[in-house]
Amino acid sequence: MDDIPTKTLIKAFIADMDPFKKNLIKVFIAIALLMLIYKYI
Repeated sequence: MDDIPTKTLIKAFIADMDPFKKNLIKVFIAIALLMLIYKYI
C-alpha cells in the first residue's frame, strides 16, 4: 500500500467516481477559491 504514489491513488479515486460527484467537487472547489479570493480583495 505504501509504495503506491498518492497521485495514482487520487487518479484512481477520481476515475471511480460518477460524473455527478465530480461536478459537485468542482463546484465546491470553485466556491472555496472564490471565497478565498474575495477575502483578500
